Amino acid sequence: MHILALGELKMFLILFSIAAVCFSLFIGIYGLYFLLVFRNPKQRDYLAAVETAFMTELPVERLPNVSILVPAHNEEEAVSRKLQNIAAMNYPSEKMEVILIDDCSDDKTAEVASQVLNELSLNGKIIMNSERLGVNASYNRGVAESKSDLILTTDADVTFDKDALIKAVKALHSFRDAGGITGKMIPVSNDLTSAVLVEKSYRGLYDSTSTIESAIHSTFPGYTGFLLMKKSAFSPLPANYGSGDGNISLSIIKKGLRFLSIPGISFYEPISLRITEQRRQKVRRAARLIQSIFANKDMLFKNEYKSFSSTIFPLRFAMMILAPLFFFIGITATACAVLWLSTPLCLSLTFVFLLCVYSGAKMRLHKLNIFSSFVVHHFYLLMGLFFSQKEVTVWRPRAQ
Repeated sequence: MHILALGELKMFLILFSIAAVCFSLFIGIYGLYFLLVFRNPKQRDYLAAVETAFMTELPVERLPNVSILVPAHNEEEAVSRKLQNIAAMNYPSEKMEVILIDDCSDDKTAEVASQVLNELSLNGKIIMNSERLGVNASYNRGVAESKSDLILTTDADVTFDKDALIKAVKALHSFRDAGGITGKMIPVSNDLTSAVLVEKSYRGLYDSTSTIESAIHSTFPGYTGFLLMKKSAFSPLPANYGSGDGNISLSIIKKGLRFLSIPGISFYEPISLRITEQRRQKVRRAARLIQSIFANKDMLFKNEYKSFSSTIFPLRFAMMILAPLFFFIGITATACAVLWLSTPLCLSLTFVFLLCVYSGAKMRLHKLNIFSSFVVHHFYLLMGLFFSQKEVTVWRPRAQ
Protein backbone atom coordinates (compact mmCIF):
# COMPACT_ATOMS: atom_id res chain seq x y z
CA MET A 1 0.00 0.00 0.00
CA HIS A 2 2.84 2.33 0.87
CA ILE A 3 4.65 1.54 -2.41
CA LEU A 4 1.49 2.24 -4.42
CA ALA A 5 1.09 5.61 -2.73
CA LEU A 6 4.67 6.55 -3.60
CA GLY A 7 4.10 5.49 -7.21
CA GLU A 8 0.99 7.63 -7.45
CA LEU A 9 2.83 10.60 -5.97
CA LYS A 10 5.74 10.15 -8.38
CA MET A 11 3.44 10.08 -11.43
CA PHE A 12 1.54 13.11 -10.15
CA LEU A 13 4.79 15.06 -9.73
CA ILE A 14 5.89 14.16 -13.27
CA LEU A 15 2.57 15.32 -14.75
CA PHE A 16 2.54 18.41 -12.58
CA SER A 17 6.11 19.28 -13.66
CA ILE A 18 5.19 18.94 -17.33
CA ALA A 19 2.17 21.18 -16.82
CA ALA A 20 4.19 23.74 -14.85
CA VAL A 21 6.90 23.96 -17.54
CA CYS A 22 4.36 24.30 -20.36
CA PHE A 23 2.30 26.94 -18.57
CA SER A 24 5.48 28.84 -17.66
CA LEU A 25 6.56 28.93 -21.30
CA PHE A 26 3.04 29.92 -22.35
CA ILE A 27 2.91 32.76 -19.82
CA GLY A 28 6.45 33.77 -20.76
CA ILE A 29 5.51 34.26 -24.42
CA TYR A 30 2.59 36.53 -23.58
CA GLY A 31 4.58 38.24 -20.85
CA LEU A 32 7.26 39.18 -23.37
CA TYR A 33 4.59 40.42 -25.78
CA PHE A 34 3.08 42.57 -23.05
CA LEU A 35 6.45 44.05 -22.05
CA LEU A 36 7.94 44.55 -25.52
CA VAL A 37 4.86 45.36 -27.58
CA PHE A 38 1.76 46.16 -25.57
CA ARG A 39 3.53 48.65 -23.28
CA ASN A 40 5.35 50.38 -26.12
CA PRO A 41 4.93 54.18 -25.78
CA LYS A 42 4.70 54.85 -29.55
CA GLN A 43 0.95 54.25 -29.74
CA ARG A 44 -0.04 57.78 -28.73
CA ASP A 45 2.10 59.36 -31.45
CA TYR A 46 0.79 56.88 -34.00
CA LEU A 47 -2.85 57.63 -33.21
CA ALA A 48 -2.11 61.35 -33.48
CA ALA A 49 -0.47 60.77 -36.87
CA VAL A 50 -3.56 58.86 -38.04
CA GLU A 51 -5.84 61.73 -37.01
CA THR A 52 -3.58 64.19 -38.81
CA ALA A 53 -3.75 62.02 -41.93
CA PHE A 54 -7.54 61.99 -41.86
CA MET A 55 -7.60 65.80 -41.70
CA THR A 56 -5.36 66.14 -44.74
CA GLU A 57 -7.08 67.91 -47.62
CA LEU A 58 -6.66 66.13 -50.94
CA PRO A 59 -8.22 67.92 -53.94
CA VAL A 60 -10.21 65.68 -56.27
CA GLU A 61 -7.62 66.03 -59.00
CA ARG A 62 -4.94 64.68 -56.64
CA LEU A 63 -6.92 61.63 -55.58
CA PRO A 64 -5.41 58.47 -57.09
CA ASN A 65 -7.31 55.92 -59.14
CA VAL A 66 -8.23 52.80 -57.18
CA SER A 67 -8.97 49.32 -58.53
CA ILE A 68 -11.38 47.45 -56.24
CA LEU A 69 -11.02 43.67 -56.41
CA VAL A 70 -14.04 41.56 -55.42
CA PRO A 71 -13.41 37.79 -55.66
CA ALA A 72 -16.72 35.90 -55.62
CA HIS A 73 -18.07 32.39 -55.71
CA ASN A 74 -21.85 31.91 -55.60
CA GLU A 75 -22.53 35.41 -54.24
CA GLU A 76 -25.72 36.08 -56.20
CA GLU A 77 -27.57 37.28 -53.10
CA ALA A 78 -24.78 39.55 -51.82
CA VAL A 79 -23.20 41.07 -54.92
CA SER A 80 -25.89 43.68 -55.59
CA ARG A 81 -25.64 45.08 -52.06
CA LYS A 82 -21.85 45.03 -52.35
CA LEU A 83 -21.77 47.08 -55.54
CA GLN A 84 -24.33 49.53 -54.16
CA ASN A 85 -22.12 50.00 -51.12
CA ILE A 86 -19.13 50.76 -53.36
CA ALA A 87 -21.15 53.23 -55.41
CA ALA A 88 -22.30 55.03 -52.24
CA MET A 89 -18.76 55.81 -51.06
CA ASN A 90 -17.71 59.46 -51.05
CA TYR A 91 -14.94 58.84 -53.55
CA PRO A 92 -15.13 60.03 -57.17
CA SER A 93 -16.72 57.25 -59.21
CA GLU A 94 -14.53 58.09 -62.22
CA LYS A 95 -11.49 57.25 -60.11
CA MET A 96 -12.76 53.79 -59.12
CA GLU A 97 -12.44 50.62 -61.17
CA VAL A 98 -14.42 47.63 -59.92
CA ILE A 99 -13.07 44.20 -60.90
CA LEU A 100 -15.23 41.24 -59.89
CA ILE A 101 -13.47 37.89 -60.28
CA ASP A 102 -16.08 35.14 -60.62
CA ASP A 103 -14.50 31.86 -59.55
CA CYS A 104 -16.74 29.42 -61.42
CA SER A 105 -19.99 30.32 -59.69
CA ASP A 106 -22.90 28.03 -60.52
CA ASP A 107 -25.49 30.71 -59.73
CA LYS A 108 -26.16 34.12 -61.30
CA THR A 109 -23.34 36.03 -59.58
CA ALA A 110 -21.81 37.33 -62.83
CA GLU A 111 -25.18 38.13 -64.41
CA VAL A 112 -26.40 40.10 -61.39
CA ALA A 113 -23.05 41.92 -61.06
CA SER A 114 -23.08 42.94 -64.73
CA GLN A 115 -26.61 44.29 -64.46
CA VAL A 116 -25.91 46.27 -61.27
CA LEU A 117 -22.65 47.70 -62.64
CA ASN A 118 -24.60 49.09 -65.58
CA GLU A 119 -27.47 50.39 -63.44
CA LEU A 120 -25.06 52.21 -61.11
CA SER A 121 -22.85 53.45 -63.97
CA LEU A 122 -19.82 52.03 -62.19
CA ASN A 123 -16.62 51.65 -64.14
CA GLY A 124 -15.92 47.95 -63.88
CA LYS A 125 -15.58 44.55 -65.43
CA ILE A 126 -16.09 40.90 -64.63
CA ILE A 127 -13.31 38.34 -64.95
CA MET A 128 -14.50 34.76 -65.36
CA ASN A 129 -12.18 32.02 -64.16
CA SER A 130 -12.37 29.04 -66.50
CA GLU A 131 -11.77 26.69 -63.57
CA ARG A 132 -11.98 26.91 -59.79
CA LEU A 133 -8.82 28.75 -58.69
CA GLY A 134 -9.51 29.99 -55.16
CA VAL A 135 -8.99 33.37 -53.56
CA ASN A 136 -5.23 33.80 -53.93
CA ALA A 137 -5.14 33.04 -57.65
CA SER A 138 -8.19 35.27 -58.17
CA TYR A 139 -6.35 38.17 -56.55
CA ASN A 140 -3.39 37.54 -58.84
CA ARG A 141 -5.66 37.76 -61.90
CA GLY A 142 -7.39 40.88 -60.60
CA VAL A 143 -4.16 42.74 -59.88
CA ALA A 144 -2.70 41.75 -63.27
CA GLU A 145 -5.71 43.21 -65.08
CA SER A 146 -6.09 46.34 -62.93
CA LYS A 147 -5.26 49.77 -64.32
CA SER A 148 -4.72 51.74 -61.10
CA ASP A 149 -1.71 52.42 -58.89
CA LEU A 150 -3.72 51.52 -55.77
CA ILE A 151 -5.51 48.22 -55.17
CA LEU A 152 -8.34 47.68 -52.70
CA THR A 153 -9.22 44.07 -51.87
CA THR A 154 -12.60 43.31 -50.38
CA ASP A 155 -15.13 40.47 -50.05
CA ALA A 156 -18.54 40.20 -51.67
CA ASP A 157 -20.36 40.03 -48.33
CA VAL A 158 -18.44 42.92 -46.74
CA THR A 159 -19.65 46.52 -46.54
CA PHE A 160 -17.83 49.60 -45.32
CA ASP A 161 -18.46 53.15 -44.19
CA LYS A 162 -18.86 55.82 -46.86
CA ASP A 163 -15.62 57.51 -45.87
CA ALA A 164 -13.56 54.31 -45.55
CA LEU A 165 -11.81 54.58 -48.91
CA ILE A 166 -11.00 58.29 -48.71
CA LYS A 167 -9.61 57.79 -45.19
CA ALA A 168 -7.51 54.86 -46.38
CA VAL A 169 -6.14 56.84 -49.33
CA LYS A 170 -5.26 59.74 -47.02
CA ALA A 171 -3.53 57.39 -44.58
CA LEU A 172 -1.51 55.70 -47.31
CA HIS A 173 -0.58 59.15 -48.68
CA SER A 174 0.53 60.40 -45.26
CA PHE A 175 2.48 57.31 -44.16
CA ARG A 176 4.99 57.48 -47.00
CA ASP A 177 6.87 54.38 -45.86
CA ALA A 178 3.73 52.20 -45.90
CA GLY A 179 2.95 49.84 -48.76
CA GLY A 180 -0.46 48.78 -47.50
CA ILE A 181 -3.06 49.39 -44.82
CA THR A 182 -6.06 47.59 -43.40
CA GLY A 183 -9.04 48.62 -41.28
CA LYS A 184 -11.05 47.38 -38.33
CA MET A 185 -13.48 44.52 -38.86
CA ILE A 186 -16.85 44.93 -37.16
CA PRO A 187 -18.60 41.54 -36.77
CA VAL A 188 -22.24 41.58 -37.91
CA SER A 189 -24.82 39.08 -36.65
CA ASN A 190 -28.56 38.81 -36.16
CA ASP A 191 -28.28 37.04 -32.83
CA LEU A 192 -25.99 36.85 -29.80
CA THR A 193 -24.96 33.20 -29.80
CA SER A 194 -21.91 31.55 -28.23
CA ALA A 195 -20.05 31.85 -31.54
CA VAL A 196 -20.82 35.57 -31.73
CA LEU A 197 -19.69 36.24 -28.14
CA VAL A 198 -16.42 34.39 -28.76
CA GLU A 199 -15.77 36.27 -32.02
CA LYS A 200 -16.59 39.75 -30.74
CA SER A 201 -14.37 39.36 -27.68
CA TYR A 202 -11.51 38.14 -29.86
CA ARG A 203 -11.88 41.00 -32.35
CA GLY A 204 -11.50 43.62 -29.62
CA LEU A 205 -8.16 42.16 -28.51
CA TYR A 206 -6.98 41.58 -32.06
CA ASP A 207 -7.63 45.15 -33.20
CA SER A 208 -5.85 46.57 -30.16
CA THR A 209 -2.74 44.50 -30.82
CA SER A 210 -2.81 45.37 -34.54
CA THR A 211 -2.83 49.08 -33.75
CA ILE A 212 0.02 48.81 -31.26
CA GLU A 213 2.13 46.73 -33.66
CA SER A 214 1.53 49.31 -36.40
CA ALA A 215 2.77 52.03 -34.08
CA ILE A 216 6.02 50.12 -33.63
CA HIS A 217 6.48 49.13 -37.27
CA SER A 218 3.94 46.81 -38.95
CA THR A 219 1.22 44.30 -38.23
CA PHE A 220 -0.01 41.21 -39.98
CA PRO A 221 -2.10 39.61 -41.37
CA GLY A 222 -4.70 42.37 -41.67
CA TYR A 223 -7.96 41.77 -43.51
CA THR A 224 -8.56 41.28 -47.23
CA GLY A 225 -12.10 42.41 -46.41
CA PHE A 226 -10.57 45.89 -46.56
CA LEU A 227 -6.94 46.10 -47.61
CA LEU A 228 -5.58 49.04 -49.60
CA MET A 229 -2.10 48.68 -51.08
CA LYS A 230 0.21 50.15 -53.63
CA LYS A 231 0.20 48.01 -56.74
CA SER A 232 3.99 48.22 -56.84
CA ALA A 233 4.09 46.61 -53.36
CA PHE A 234 2.12 43.55 -54.45
CA SER A 235 3.81 40.22 -55.11
CA PRO A 236 1.91 37.34 -56.77
CA LEU A 237 0.40 35.01 -54.16
CA PRO A 238 0.97 31.25 -53.99
CA ALA A 239 -2.20 29.81 -55.49
CA ASN A 240 -2.85 27.09 -52.89
CA TYR A 241 -0.72 28.07 -49.92
CA GLY A 242 -1.18 30.63 -47.18
CA SER A 243 -3.85 33.22 -46.51
CA GLY A 244 -4.35 36.14 -48.85
CA ASP A 245 -3.96 38.81 -46.19
CA GLY A 246 -1.04 37.03 -44.51
CA ASN A 247 0.85 36.63 -47.77
CA ILE A 248 0.13 40.20 -48.89
CA SER A 249 1.11 41.87 -45.63
CA LEU A 250 4.34 39.90 -45.22
CA SER A 251 5.35 40.42 -48.85
CA ILE A 252 4.84 44.17 -48.45
CA ILE A 253 7.08 44.19 -45.37
CA LYS A 254 9.65 42.11 -47.24
CA LYS A 255 9.90 44.93 -49.77
CA GLY A 256 11.04 47.26 -47.02
CA LEU A 257 7.64 48.91 -46.53
CA ARG A 258 5.27 49.01 -43.57
CA PHE A 259 1.88 47.36 -43.32
CA LEU A 260 -0.44 49.26 -41.01
CA SER A 261 -3.74 48.77 -39.23
CA ILE A 262 -5.53 52.12 -39.24
CA PRO A 263 -8.05 52.73 -36.43
CA GLY A 264 -10.99 54.79 -37.62
CA ILE A 265 -11.50 52.79 -40.82
CA SER A 266 -14.29 50.28 -40.30
CA PHE A 267 -15.85 47.56 -42.41
CA TYR A 268 -18.61 45.14 -41.56
CA GLU A 269 -18.60 41.38 -42.10
CA PRO A 270 -21.24 38.75 -41.29
CA ILE A 271 -20.03 36.07 -38.90
CA SER A 272 -21.19 32.56 -38.12
CA LEU A 273 -23.93 32.07 -35.57
CA ARG A 274 -23.06 28.43 -34.91
CA ILE A 275 -19.91 27.38 -33.07
CA THR A 276 -19.50 24.36 -35.39
CA GLU A 277 -19.40 26.58 -38.48
CA GLN A 278 -17.10 29.04 -36.72
CA ARG A 279 -14.74 26.21 -35.81
CA ARG A 280 -14.54 25.04 -39.42
CA GLN A 281 -13.81 28.55 -40.70
CA LYS A 282 -11.36 29.44 -37.94
CA VAL A 283 -9.36 26.23 -38.19
CA ARG A 284 -9.01 26.67 -41.94
CA ARG A 285 -7.99 30.30 -41.54
CA ALA A 286 -5.50 29.40 -38.80
CA ALA A 287 -4.00 26.75 -41.07
CA ARG A 288 -3.54 29.24 -43.90
CA LEU A 289 -2.05 31.90 -41.63
CA ILE A 290 0.42 29.37 -40.22
CA GLN A 291 1.32 28.43 -43.79
CA SER A 292 2.08 32.12 -44.48
CA ILE A 293 4.24 32.29 -41.34
CA PHE A 294 6.25 29.18 -42.23
CA ALA A 295 6.69 30.39 -45.82
CA ASN A 296 8.19 33.65 -44.52
CA LYS A 297 10.19 32.34 -41.58
CA ASP A 298 13.32 33.73 -43.24
CA MET A 299 12.15 37.15 -42.04
CA LEU A 300 12.89 36.25 -38.43
CA PHE A 301 15.59 38.40 -36.85
CA LYS A 302 16.65 40.12 -40.11
CA ASN A 303 17.94 43.67 -39.65
CA GLU A 304 16.41 44.92 -42.89
CA TYR A 305 12.89 44.44 -41.50
CA LYS A 306 13.73 46.38 -38.34
CA SER A 307 11.59 45.93 -35.23
CA PHE A 308 9.03 43.86 -37.10
CA SER A 309 11.48 40.99 -37.54
CA SER A 310 13.26 41.46 -34.23
CA THR A 311 10.18 41.76 -32.01
CA ILE A 312 6.72 41.56 -33.58
CA PHE A 313 7.14 38.64 -35.98
CA PRO A 314 9.05 36.36 -33.55
CA LEU A 315 6.44 36.95 -30.85
CA ARG A 316 3.57 36.40 -33.28
CA PHE A 317 5.32 33.21 -34.43
CA ALA A 318 5.50 32.04 -30.83
CA MET A 319 1.93 33.11 -30.01
CA MET A 320 0.38 31.40 -33.04
CA ILE A 321 2.48 28.23 -33.19
CA LEU A 322 4.24 27.54 -29.88
CA ALA A 323 1.77 28.98 -27.36
CA PRO A 324 -1.17 26.73 -28.38
CA LEU A 325 1.08 23.67 -28.08
CA PHE A 326 2.33 24.66 -24.63
CA PHE A 327 -1.17 25.58 -23.48
CA PHE A 328 -2.87 22.34 -24.44
CA ILE A 329 0.02 20.11 -23.39
CA GLY A 330 -0.22 21.88 -20.03
CA ILE A 331 -4.00 21.38 -19.96
CA THR A 332 -3.65 17.70 -20.86
CA ALA A 333 -0.94 17.08 -18.26
CA THR A 334 -3.02 18.86 -15.63
CA ALA A 335 -6.12 16.83 -16.51
CA CYS A 336 -4.14 13.59 -16.28
CA ALA A 337 -2.71 14.65 -12.92
CA VAL A 338 -6.21 15.44 -11.65
CA LEU A 339 -7.53 12.07 -12.80
CA TRP A 340 -4.50 10.32 -11.31
CA LEU A 341 -4.81 12.00 -7.94
CA SER A 342 -8.61 12.46 -7.91
CA THR A 343 -8.61 14.75 -4.88
CA PRO A 344 -11.65 16.96 -4.23
CA LEU A 345 -9.53 20.12 -4.56
CA CYS A 346 -8.13 19.14 -7.98
CA LEU A 347 -11.54 18.11 -9.26
CA SER A 348 -13.04 21.37 -7.99
CA LEU A 349 -10.40 23.48 -9.76
CA THR A 350 -11.01 21.56 -12.99
CA PHE A 351 -14.73 22.16 -12.67
CA VAL A 352 -14.17 25.90 -12.10
CA PHE A 353 -11.97 26.14 -15.21
CA LEU A 354 -14.54 24.40 -17.40
CA LEU A 355 -17.34 26.48 -15.91
CA CYS A 356 -15.46 29.71 -16.74
CA VAL A 357 -14.94 28.63 -20.35
CA TYR A 358 -18.59 27.63 -20.69
CA SER A 359 -19.92 30.78 -19.01
CA GLY A 360 -17.73 33.02 -21.15
CA ALA A 361 -19.21 31.48 -24.29
CA LYS A 362 -22.79 31.71 -23.07
CA MET A 363 -23.27 34.91 -21.06
CA ARG A 364 -22.52 38.61 -21.44
CA LEU A 365 -19.74 38.67 -18.87
CA HIS A 366 -16.93 40.72 -20.39
CA LYS A 367 -13.94 39.25 -18.56
CA LEU A 368 -15.22 35.70 -18.89
CA ASN A 369 -16.00 36.37 -22.59
CA ILE A 370 -12.35 37.33 -23.11
CA PHE A 371 -11.13 34.29 -21.18
CA SER A 372 -13.38 31.90 -23.10
CA SER A 373 -12.44 33.48 -26.45
CA PHE A 374 -8.76 33.20 -25.54
CA VAL A 375 -9.05 29.46 -24.81
CA VAL A 376 -11.24 28.70 -27.84
CA HIS A 377 -8.99 30.56 -30.29
CA HIS A 378 -5.92 28.72 -29.00
CA PHE A 379 -7.78 25.51 -29.78
CA TYR A 380 -8.41 26.79 -33.32
CA LEU A 381 -4.72 27.64 -33.68
CA LEU A 382 -3.69 24.19 -32.47
CA MET A 383 -6.01 22.49 -34.95
CA GLY A 384 -4.83 24.90 -37.65
CA LEU A 385 -1.24 23.81 -36.98
CA PHE A 386 -2.20 20.19 -37.62
CA PHE A 387 -3.99 21.08 -40.87
CA SER A 388 -1.36 23.54 -42.11
CA GLN A 389 0.34 20.84 -44.19
CA LYS A 390 -2.68 20.62 -46.46
CA GLU A 391 -3.32 22.84 -49.47
CA VAL A 392 -6.52 24.83 -49.00
CA THR A 393 -8.44 25.96 -52.07
CA VAL A 394 -12.08 25.74 -50.99
CA TRP A 395 -13.83 29.05 -50.47
CA ARG A 396 -15.29 29.99 -47.11
CA PRO A 397 -19.08 30.10 -47.43
CA ARG A 398 -20.82 33.20 -46.19
CA ALA A 399 -22.17 33.11 -42.63
CA GLN A 400 -25.79 32.15 -42.34
